[in-house]
Amino acid sequence: MLSLRNKRGRFTLLNTPITLFILIIITTLRIYSLYVSPIELSVDEAQYWHWSRNIDFGYFTKPPFIAWMISISTFIFGNDEWAVRLFSPITHLLISLVLWGAAKFAFGLNSGKVAALIWIFTPGASLGGFIISTDTPLLLFWSLSLFLLLISLRHNSSLSSLFVGMFLGFAFLSKYAALYFLIFFIIWWLVYDRSTFLSVKKIFIILFTSFLIASPNLYWNYLNDFSTVNHTISNANLSVISLNYNNVLDFLSSQFLVFGPLLFLLYLFVIIDSFFKDRDITLLAMISFPIIFLITVQSFLKIANANWAITAYVGATLIISYYVTKTRSAVFKISFYLGLFLNIAISAYILTITINGSFYPLNLKSNPLRKNLGFENLASKIHETFKAEKASKIIFEKRGDISRFNYYLNRHKNEFENKIFIKTNSLVPGNFYESNFNYDLINKTKGEKILIIKNFPDLKEKNYNLNEIKLIKSISTKTVNNLERIYYLYVGEII
Repeated sequence: MLSLRNKRGRFTLLNTPITLFILIIITTLRIYSLYVSPIELSVDEAQYWHWSRNIDFGYFTKPPFIAWMISISTFIFGNDEWAVRLFSPITHLLISLVLWGAAKFAFGLNSGKVAALIWIFTPGASLGGFIISTDTPLLLFWSLSLFLLLISLRHNSSLSSLFVGMFLGFAFLSKYAALYFLIFFIIWWLVYDRSTFLSVKKIFIILFTSFLIASPNLYWNYLNDFSTVNHTISNANLSVISLNYNNVLDFLSSQFLVFGPLLFLLYLFVIIDSFFKDRDITLLAMISFPIIFLITVQSFLKIANANWAITAYVGATLIISYYVTKTRSAVFKISFYLGLFLNIAISAYILTITINGSFYPLNLKSNPLRKNLGFENLASKIHETFKAEKASKIIFEKRGDISRFNYYLNRHKNEFENKIFIKTNSLVPGNFYESNFNYDLINKTKGEKILIIKNFPDLKEKNYNLNEIKLIKSISTKTVNNLERIYYLYVGEII
């Protein structure tokens, strides 16, 4: 256990202007990478863009804030991929600045600069600066909630407690994982505080304000059979348990990549000690490590994605910034420097991947970039066929296809709006498109021509109720390593 009691060591990484300059330069480079990158939108990104065309207080699988963000950036800059993703690098810059302020307020100026640099170079933030996801706004509001909570603990202010609740409410509107903050904060208050620094009145203000901000989405769920809530619960459904140590190993190894290999080890090294320190450090420990532990258990019982514990690293960043600026341990400081430089190298590599659309010099057997290449080219071929065949509707069979092709067919002129649907055999909608664009539930006119897009040349498993279904053509495009993505286009008339 690392003990820092009664030890004060000087620690200077960089001065304030240089630190701020680094944050701005890194963010500018990431925005540039968005603009020149050949990597197309993922399934979720394209779906979030679709949501942004119809502003609401909730959607089938997620709360609404991600759609609100994209609607702002695309309204100003258009619907290209870089505009859809624009708020990602900007948000991570804001998170770095918020953590700078939080660490400076709690632990001093040097801790603030260290926290900002840790966050901006974490692999999770580097990758997150290129991908627009629900984690993006969640992390910002989580950081703001934590900063204001630290202020509330020191000043016992009703106004700062009000802002904690407000930002927690916006975090909930970003992703329901915001509940982790509330749950573990309350546990911390019951175990460590018990009205010593934060009164019951302030707790009530936080809870009431967060509920008030989140209430529009709760009401939307009520009107829509709690679709988002049910989907979230189903993701963590433990009714089917498959105890698997490999899943645990996969999840824990992924955390070394999310926070950085050495920094994650340093965090694990100091975390037990953190639970027995002062008010601020115990709070940071309580709203970080239990999240990692909980998701690790989830991975053992079922499965867990690498990003499910991403919120833990907000507190982890502040904890590391505290220890590295207060300890006199040369080993700890050297390990931190090595860890930070390793993260910088990883971040630089991620930047080159986004700019070039290639993992060079690595030669991966299964290149994940192939999943996000070629759809724009294929969409233009589908467009040509749709016009040539004088079709009225396009039908897909997979969420991944309808999501991305809907974006690439509609992003400029929106001429395929309400003409793209999905065919499914599922009796219960499993995603946004099955719920809102189900081919079987739309009005059809006899004689209408329907264009069907499939991944393989077979129609046996679907009942389209069409006359004279015939294969028109196959279309293909190169992705990576000369691999091809192929689709088969059929046309039929409605009976």
